[in-house]
Formats: sequence, C-alpha cells, structure tokens
Amino acid sequence: MPDADVTQRPQAGQTLPVENKQVHSQWPVGAKPDDHSAMPWFQPAPWYQHLARFMGMTDSQCYMLGADQPGDSAAEWQLALYCSAGGRQINSLSNYYSPALGPKAPALPGDWLQLFETVGKTYPAIQRLQLQPLTAGQQQQLQQLQVPGWGFFFSHCSDNWTARAENYWQQRPSQLRNTIRRKRQKLVADGAHIDISQLATPELVAAYWQVYQHSWKPAEPNPDFINALLDLASHNHSLRLGVLWLQGRPVAAQCWLVADGVAAIYKLAQDQTFDHYSPGTVLTAALLDHVIEVDQVHTIDFLTGNDHYKAQWMDNMTPLYQLQAYRLNQPAALLQFALLRLKARIRQWKQRIVAVARTR
Repeated sequence: MPDADVTQRPQAGQTLPVENKQVHSQWPVGAKPDDHSAMPWFQPAPWYQHLARFMGMTDSQCYMLGADQPGDSAAEWQLALYCSAGGRQINSLSNYYSPALGPKAPALPGDWLQLFETVGKTYPAIQRLQLQPLTAGQQQQLQQLQVPGWGFFFSHCSDNWTARAENYWQQRPSQLRNTIRRKRQKLVADGAHIDISQLATPELVAAYWQVYQHSWKPAEPNPDFINALLDLASHNHSLRLGVLWLQGRPVAAQCWLVADGVAAIYKLAQDQTFDHYSPGTVLTAALLDHVIEVDQVHTIDFLTGNDHYKAQWMDNMTPLYQLQAYRLNQPAALLQFALLRLKARIRQWKQRIVAVARTR
C-alpha cells in the first residue's frame, strides 16, 4: 500500500515516578510495576496513576489489588480499583481512556475467586463491585463461575474491532484501497509528507492538538491525561505518533500504541478544512504499513466503539461487557440485584411479544 515519507526519531524521555498502593502486597515508591496487562499492548500501573490523578481522585480512593502473597500464582493478576459510597461500591478504574481491565485481569478461575474473596474480606460493607470492560472470554469465564455470596449481572457496554496483520491489504475492500491510492496521489502532488515517530516531541504534540482542535470531534475531556500518556508511551517505546503535513500545516494526526505484536489505534483526528483530501485515511494507511512492515505486529486493534467506518478496516468485531456483582448478604444489594434481574426479564418478555406480533 502507499509509501510514506517516514521520519524515525531516537528514543528519549525520563522515567516517570511510580507510586503504587496495593492491598496485601505494598510496593515501595519507585518499584517496578507488573508489566503484564489485560490486553497484549498493556496499560501499565502508571497509566492508571495518571488516570486517577486527572479524574480528580485521591490516594485514599484508588489502589492496586493483587494476590495475598507475592509468590502466589494469583500474583500474575492486578487490578486498579477505586472506592465510592463510603466503601459500599468498588469499581474498576476505567473509562473511555482505558479500553481494557487492568493492569492485568485475572486469567484463571482461581484468580477470579481470590479477587472476590479479597474484596469481601477487605470491604465487609461492600454492596457492589463493578468491572468493565470485560472481553467475551472473560464474561464467559465469570458466567460459569460459582462465587458464594455474590450475584452477577452482565450487560453489553461496547465493542472491540480487530484484524490480522497477515495479508492485511488483500482482505480490505477494493473501494478502500482505490480511495487511498487516489487521495495519496493528490496529497503528494500538493506537497504533503508524513512523520511517524516513537517520541512525543513538542513539535509533534503541538501538531496533534492543532489538528484535534480543528477536527469534528468534541473537546477532549482531559488533555492533560493525553499529554501524560504520550510521555509515558514515549518512554516505554510503545508510541507511534503520526502526523500528515500539507504545505507545512498539520492536517491529520494519530496516536497508536504498539507492544507484544499488537498495534492499537488509540486516538485519531483530521482537520475538517481538508476533508476533501481524506488525510486521515491516508495517514491510517501509512501507519498500518509501518506497524506491519517495521514493527511486524500480528494484530491490529481498533479498540472500543462500534463506529461504522471501522468495518472496512477491520476483520472482526467482538462485544465487551460490564459486570455488576452484588454482595447478596447485604439486604440493599440483594434488593438491587433482584430488581435489576426483574427489569431484564421484563425487557426480554417485551421483545418476545413484539417479535411474535411481527410474525402475524
């Protein structure tokens, strides 16, 4: 697919301070966090520290929950959580900025059981534990799990789009390939070039924000978090920051994260003034070529959101789920769980009635 004028820059950056709070296994300041994650390209512990800070949470609200003993097999999992309602509700530290449950979600049934046991013992007044997003595999694993004293309610919260890097372009629609070819030729003729960097330089970061401010997207909820993420990704070598320039002006910008053979498309923006050039489409193609040929990834991940345009770039869509787990020994939680299940059952009955009515 289209070649690009790609500028590779050297690695640079300073180590970010790490301060972790973990139930049962306290880490000292500066300790190296678990580099595993819920997704292959990982959201390390500092990711959640930045997220908590920019969400305005205090240290007493947030913590890392892991195993009872560092040597346990369950030490392979670690979750960032936060408390609310005086410890009666605990939630995974996740929002639109964190497309995975992490830093590393439990993988084995025993690990999930230990999670619920630890939460119950640490917070005896807890009424609800909410975790999201869960992959389809995690949802199925939890659905089959019998956890004494807990009631589970699952709901669909988003979707995840992925594609295999092998023979990637052969799998894409001919209309998309032809569009990229035509738009690239026009951009090159008018003096465009592309930078792809592993370093968040001041020039490229400024270019990203300039494009974002002139895009169709709403105002960024927390620009400080994005800037911190760019610095973090520069330091851990996962950043691929792409900018398409046209006659000296940035007109498209994208932030990708690459690790463990997976390229995640995290943020993208296009200057509306130049929509007729489709610079975002051309930049996406250039970054795809880069991560496939240079980074040699095996998977492209468009992360969360069921945006219709993702279908032409990706192969598969899988659902993501939210879990609301209620502590059934708490009367208020038991009532909430019963009402939630009743409402779900009523919706199912209504859907069946409508379906039957349509067949008549």
